[in-house]
Amino acid sequence: MITNKVVEKKLDAWFKRNPHVATMERIQYMFETEKLFENEPNAIRYGHSLDYILSKISVPVDPEMEIVGEMIMRLPTEEEKNNIVKEYTRWWNIPLEERHKQILFYYSEGWLRCRPYWFFSLGHLALDWEALINEGFAGLKKRAEDRLKNSCNKEQKEFLEGAIICYDAFSKFYKRYADEARKNNRDDIADNLEQVSEGPALTFAQALQQIWLLVMIVQKICGCGVLNYSRMDKYLRPLYEQDIKSGKLTKEHAVSLLEEFFYRNNEIMAQTDHMSLDTDTTKETLEVAFDDPNYLTLGGLNADGSSAVCELSFVMLQAAWNLKIRCPFIVVRYHEGIDKDFWKLCCDAMRDNATVVIYNDETMIPALKYFNVDSPEVYDYGFWGCNDPNIPAYEGGLRQLWMNLLKPLELALNEGDYPMQPKPENYSTDCEFSLEDRMIGLMTGPYYGLKTKPLDEIKTMDDFLEIYESQVEYLISEFRKGFEKDFAIEQKNTFGKIRIEDCFLKGTIENAVTWSEGGTKYHKIVAQGCGLSSTINALYAIEKVVFIDKKLKLSQLAEILRNNYEGHEDLHLYLKNKIDKFGNDIEAVDKYAKIVTDIFIRAIDKYNGPQYLYQMWPTYSTDRDFTLMGSFVGATPDGRMAAEALSENQSPDEGTDLSGTTAMLNSLSTVPFNRITGGPLNLKLHPSAVKGEDGLEALAALFKTYMQNGGMQLQINVLDSKILREAQKNPDKYRSLCVRVTGYSAFFVEMGKKAQDEMIKRTEHMGA
Repeated sequence: MITNKVVEKKLDAWFKRNPHVATMERIQYMFETEKLFENEPNAIRYGHSLDYILSKISVPVDPEMEIVGEMIMRLPTEEEKNNIVKEYTRWWNIPLEERHKQILFYYSEGWLRCRPYWFFSLGHLALDWEALINEGFAGLKKRAEDRLKNSCNKEQKEFLEGAIICYDAFSKFYKRYADEARKNNRDDIADNLEQVSEGPALTFAQALQQIWLLVMIVQKICGCGVLNYSRMDKYLRPLYEQDIKSGKLTKEHAVSLLEEFFYRNNEIMAQTDHMSLDTDTTKETLEVAFDDPNYLTLGGLNADGSSAVCELSFVMLQAAWNLKIRCPFIVVRYHEGIDKDFWKLCCDAMRDNATVVIYNDETMIPALKYFNVDSPEVYDYGFWGCNDPNIPAYEGGLRQLWMNLLKPLELALNEGDYPMQPKPENYSTDCEFSLEDRMIGLMTGPYYGLKTKPLDEIKTMDDFLEIYESQVEYLISEFRKGFEKDFAIEQKNTFGKIRIEDCFLKGTIENAVTWSEGGTKYHKIVAQGCGLSSTINALYAIEKVVFIDKKLKLSQLAEILRNNYEGHEDLHLYLKNKIDKFGNDIEAVDKYAKIVTDIFIRAIDKYNGPQYLYQMWPTYSTDRDFTLMGSFVGATPDGRMAAEALSENQSPDEGTDLSGTTAMLNSLSTVPFNRITGGPLNLKLHPSAVKGEDGLEALAALFKTYMQNGGMQLQINVLDSKILREAQKNPDKYRSLCVRVTGYSAFFVEMGKKAQDEMIKRTEHMGA
C-alpha cells in the first residue's frame, strides 16, 4: 500500500491521462535548434542545442511534492501533429547508408522519428551516478577543463568543449528550478537544488533530487532512455545512514521520498507498450523515450565477498512494492548467504506482482569474468532492458545481435540452403547480414550458410552436431565481418561527435572521445541467443527419430520439413505431441541445453578477442521478437510449422512443459549459465499455488533452490487468466494491473490485443 498519499493521488490521475499528450515545448525548441546552430562543429552544436532547450523549457514546481521535476505535456492539435510528423520524416528520409553515417545503429524505425541526427542518443546504459553525487556538475566540468589543458587534436578539443557546455547547461537549469522553488515559498526544495546545481549531494534527499532532474533531462529531452540506476542501495547508503543517525531522516520518510522518486520515473512514461506496435498510442507517439523503463539493482555481493544488503535495500524494495508500477524495474541480486528476511520480502513482493526480478550472482559474476570483465567493477554489474548486462559507467549503450539459433539448424538440414527461399544461381553478397539487419540487430529474410556434405553421408548425431556448429560459426563470422566493416565507416564519421551520456561515463572525458569509438573500458555487442528451447527440442527430435528409432533417414526428414509436413500430418502430430520436450526434467532432452550452449559459446569465443574493440557477450533472450524471428524459419523437427514463433526467451516451448514448475526449473538449471550473461525466464503461477504463509515459504524455497542449482534469472506473474480476460473487457477497472512481459513490465490494458491474448494463453497453460 502506498504510504505517500500525494503520490497515490497523482498516480491515479496519471492512469487517466490522455495517452496522446506530448512535451510540445521540447519539440518546438528542438526544431528551433536545427537552424540556430547548424554551422557549428558537432559536439559544440550538441552542447548549444541542449543549453538552448534547458534555458527555455518550463520548470514547474509541484506544491505537494518534495522531489520536483516534471515535463509540461499537452495534447497537440491535428495540424501540429501533422507538421511534427512531417519534420520527423524529413530528418530520416535518407538512404540507409546515410543513416548509418549519422547515427551508427538504431534498432527500430520507431526510435528514429523523435530524435534528430544532431542530437541523438538511444540510451541503454548506466551513468556514473557515484561521480555525480560525490563531485557534482562542477567537479565533472573541472575534469573536462583539466583534460582540455593537455594535448588534444581538433576533434578532441571540440568534444571537450561540447561537454563543458553541457555541464553548464545542467547547472543553469537546476538553478532555474531553485529560483522557481524560492518564488513558490519552497525554500527547502530551493536549498537542495542550489546545492546540487554545482556541488555534490550532502543529504539523501538531495541525492534523489540531483539524480532525478538529470534523468528527466537525459530521457525526455535527449532521448537517452532505459537507464540502469545500478546499485542504488550501495552508493546512497552513506547518505542514508548519515541522515538517519543525525535525525534528518526516518525510515518512514525515506520510503515516502522513494515513492516520489519512483513515481517520477513512471510519470514521464507514456501510457502504452512500446512492443505493441499494433496500438495507436505506440505507432503515433511524438515522444522520445516514451516507454523506456529504468532498472535499479539491490543487494548482491561486494568485491570483498560481503553482502550489500542493508536497511536501505529493504526500504527501496518496500517502496517499489508499495507502488507496483512499471518503472523502475527492480533487480534483486541473489547470492549464497543472502539475508533471509530480505529474500522473503523479495519473494513476497514478486508474489504480489511487484516489478521485481531475481538474478544470481553465483552464475552472473563467473559469466562476466569469463568475458573478461575485471574486478572490482564486475561486482557492480546491473541491467538495462530487456535483461541485458551492464557494467555501470564503464560502457556505452545498445549494440546487439539477435542470433536465431534455429537458422543454422535449418541450414544444416539443407546443406547450407534456405528452403523458404532457395539461393538464386547468381547469388552474391559481401555479408549474409544486410546493413539493415546489422543496424537493427535482427535476422530477417533469407540467410544462406556453408555448403555442407549430403545428409545421407551424416551417419551419427555427433556428425550432425558438427554440421550444425559449422553453420552457427559461419553466421557469427559473417556478423563479425559486417560489424567490423561498419565500424571502420563509423570511425570516419563519429570522432568529434558527442552524446549526452559521454558527459557521465568513465573514460570518455579522459580519452576525449565518445564511448562508441573507444572512450570507455568495455564495448560489448549483446549476442542474444534466440529460440533456445525450440533448438533443444529440434535436436533431440532428430536424434530420436533418425538415429535412435530410425523411423526416417535424415534426408527424408529434411524433405518433409521443406514441404511443411504436407502429406505427413501424422508425423507432424507425433513430433509435436509425442516426442519428449525440454522443460520436463528429462535428461535425454535436457543434455542438449549444454550442447547448444557450448556450440554457441565456442562460436562467440572464436570471433572475440583483443583484435576487436567490441566483444560479443552471449545471452538467451528473444524479447517479444520470437514471433517475428519465427516467421523467417521453415518447419523444424520439433513439430513446429513453417513461420510459427520460436520459443520465448529462456522458457520452454509453449504448452510443452507438462511436468510442473519444479521439473521446468530443473531442466533450465542444466543450461551452463556461468557463461551466459543475461536474459529472462518468464514463470507464470496461479495465485492458489502461492497462497498464504505456506505458499510464500514454498515460493522462497523454490526460487532459492533454482539459484543454488545454477539458474540465472526469474521473473513471475501470479495471475488467474480470468482476471486478464476481465481486464480485456473492462480496461478502466484494471488500469493499474502490471505484468512482467519479457524483460520489462507493462500495464496489461495498455498492451495490444495480440500481446494480451498471448499472455492469457501462456497464463492459462501454467494453471494452478
